[in-house]
Amino acid sequence: MARTRVLPLLAAALAAALTGCVSTEGTPGFAVSPKSWNAGVERRGVEPAEAPNPMAATPAIEATALEIGGVGRDEDRLEHLRSALVDGGSWTFEYERNSTFSAADAFEKRRGNCVSFTNLFIAMGRSLGIRLHAALVSTRGTSERQGDLIVTYNHMIAVYMEVNGRSAKVYDFYRMADQLTGRLTLLDDYMVAAIRASNDGIAHLAKGEGREAEHDLEIAVKLGPGLGSLYANLGLAKWKNGDVPGALAAIRKGLEVEPGSPPLLQNLAALYVEEGKPAEARAALGALDLRRASPYALIVRGDLELRAGSPATAIKNYREAASLDPKLADPWLAIARAELARGRPDAARKAALKALKRDPSSVEAQNLANAAR
Repeated sequence: MARTRVLPLLAAALAAALTGCVSTEGTPGFAVSPKSWNAGVERRGVEPAEAPNPMAATPAIEATALEIGGVGRDEDRLEHLRSALVDGGSWTFEYERNSTFSAADAFEKRRGNCVSFTNLFIAMGRSLGIRLHAALVSTRGTSERQGDLIVTYNHMIAVYMEVNGRSAKVYDFYRMADQLTGRLTLLDDYMVAAIRASNDGIAHLAKGEGREAEHDLEIAVKLGPGLGSLYANLGLAKWKNGDVPGALAAIRKGLEVEPGSPPLLQNLAALYVEEGKPAEARAALGALDLRRASPYALIVRGDLELRAGSPATAIKNYREAASLDPKLADPWLAIARAELARGRPDAARKAALKALKRDPSSVEAQNLANAAR
């Protein structure tokens, strides 16, 4: 979520660590007509012009899919498509983390993130008459700073359900696995559009465009009301726009949908800390499964301990956060601040230098290193 002073708040760039299955009403895994798509969008209270079908195939996509896919079993044709996109050659698709494109735009640009790749792959597969769904993989996710936001990334894939309905194959940038492992959430097409709208909202937040962000994130929760993490992002936008009651209402609505959602609980705890309600913040963190949470949840917990006058316990949390993602500078910044506060400048300087090693551009790390001399 947003970052102010000591405390980072967490924003899910896609949606984080989702579990269970969701309805695929109106989207049975095959191509959806424009008329059906627009009707479904309108039923969800969104103008069709603001939520185009992200997996709609153009004539060029259809022709290319037929050319690459060839003939044979569904699995063989899908593997031809995957190989063409990821193994090099004239159709190679380049990974670009922060670009969320529809299938049509991804086809034209030949680049994008996992959402873009999945949109394109599904559009091509459906052009061959093959049933495909999008899904989110349940992982802890990776985090990085973008301006004053901490963005958590998770992974979207395409799923082909085999005829027996008990096994599946997944297709993504990295591999094609015969069996699904771990937890994942099958998405209907409207949820994919919701994730794209949410990503657009986070992009606006990163630029300081709060009202535009809130608009996109309102669309996201209407299209994907079953994805709790989308409410975390909407709550963040309302918070940054100065609407604390609206932020709390959005987060609480999300927790009704998905009670254990790490982004929601992390954001709720961080908001309570900023509002000077440590008991409520501790309760939110106490409900959080840290095995699914971002390292920043541990930083929030450490900040609570530090404010409560327990720097040693705070540092223990910060070190655990650092162990979860060794590339992050923020846990080491937090350690440096805590060590400096308890009068241990040498330890503070060492931590600040570790932060600086991970993020050489960090002004705060340099200032902390200088202050600890």
